[in-house]
Amino acid sequence: MSEYVSEPASTEQAESQTVTENLTKVDDLWFATDIIVIRAENKIFRVLGSILGARSSVFHDMFAFPQPHDMKTEKIDGHPVVQLQDKAEDVEVFLRAIYDSNYFMPSPAPVHMKDLLAVLRLSHKYDVPYLHRRALHHLISEGWYRETYRLDESETKHVTYIDVGSPIDALSVALAAVEVNAPWLLPYAYYRAGTYPVQKLSVAPLMEGETRDCAVKALVAHTYLACGVLRMNSHLTEQSPPTCVDSSKCDGCRKINLCALWGYLSVGGFTHPLRQLDVISRNMEKNGMCSYCLEDAKTKQHEAATKFWDDLPGILGLPPWEELNAMKRAAMGEDGVLSVHV
Repeated sequence: MSEYVSEPASTEQAESQTVTENLTKVDDLWFATDIIVIRAENKIFRVLGSILGARSSVFHDMFAFPQPHDMKTEKIDGHPVVQLQDKAEDVEVFLRAIYDSNYFMPSPAPVHMKDLLAVLRLSHKYDVPYLHRRALHHLISEGWYRETYRLDESETKHVTYIDVGSPIDALSVALAAVEVNAPWLLPYAYYRAGTYPVQKLSVAPLMEGETRDCAVKALVAHTYLACGVLRMNSHLTEQSPPTCVDSSKCDGCRKINLCALWGYLSVGGFTHPLRQLDVISRNMEKNGMCSYCLEDAKTKQHEAATKFWDDLPGILGLPPWEELNAMKRAAMGEDGVLSVHV
């Protein structure tokens, strides 16, 4: 803070003022009326540079350097132009999130995935920590980060997706996670992409750079998922344990579900082994498997699913879960406890 002495607007006011009032200026809440024009592609945005600089350390440092006053400096309406090399639609979302407190609200407020990822990327690039954590929290509450294989049916599901029925959302999350250095989001993003049929993922050769790499890893994930379906349900090929009440009936139940599983895989479509766990469990119970065999099957499913999830990061060339979990806690600024005030 710095001392600031108010100045009278006129002689009359000075004469009527019997005591000089000493005021203290709060520097980080003392905004100048400095107009900046931001240009991205064919769109321009006229904003207050001091507010943008207060939110973003990158823009703060950019504005700290005196701008050259020459004929070559681009100006619009007499104000300097800052050219950004980002998509105009992303910049618009990013600026609205900064200047309009009601635009990008914390989870579980509804948000479109495209807008969410735009805020995630640009808040990282231009260093706006509170928006970056808010975007990450949206993804976490939507279920894009999982420490175990278990699916939580209570997730908020507040995000509107880009292209329902295609892996584009999962690949978009993976690309953004790579860009903002959040590898802890990648296992489930690749898992989600890998659930789609190969023909939907085989466009990878047509892509370039990080986009192609993400699509290739999704193909790797797809193969791992298909193998995972078999491994998690290998108990269907076994005989009934000695504790079985009716081995003939329970063996028949296993055969029915094994045939259904082969049919599921032979179609070559959507492959979601974690969802398939629940389907098989419900079918075994519906087909009359005894309680002893049912409990034995669920135990073996759990062991196989746990190993599947533990091995997933390594399959994708990522650090183990312990390291990924530590990265996630550091990114959120908390020790494993997420605050809703982001």
